[in-house]
Amino acid sequence: MDIQREWDYNVLRADTPTDQRRIRFLLAWMVAMTRRKGGEVIRQHVSHNETLRTKINHLGLAEASRQEISEDLHLIEAALAFDSIVISRDDSVRVLLSSVTGSCPEIKKVVWCNPVELGEEGLDWLRAGARTVKAWQLGSRRA
Repeated sequence: MDIQREWDYNVLRADTPTDQRRIRFLLAWMVAMTRRKGGEVIRQHVSHNETLRTKINHLGLAEASRQEISEDLHLIEAALAFDSIVISRDDSVRVLLSSVTGSCPEIKKVVWCNPVELGEEGLDWLRAGARTVKAWQLGSRRA
């Protein structure tokens, strides 16, 4: 399960103050999602979106860019299957994904949040219900 492996890896690493802020954000996110979903976060298996994967593989991206996107594509697949939110520190992948939204319009409305970059603003956003912020969507012009 790609999402579970990602969660375990990121939550168990807390070597620096930045890591500690990230973990605080992740835990706040888990609490917010638990409240939002009626007291339980259900961890479901998310199938690969073969249509999206094929589309990305045929965009003519440099191999390194295609590989970088492929490594985090499970986050996009989960976002599309559930709440359209990705929480990740990987701004490089966010920029790459933003650059392909013209060819992959299904990912335009995915909200990509960097917990370290957002800091307290991100925690406040979670506490307020994690409503869509258009400027944080992959299809926005922030990148």
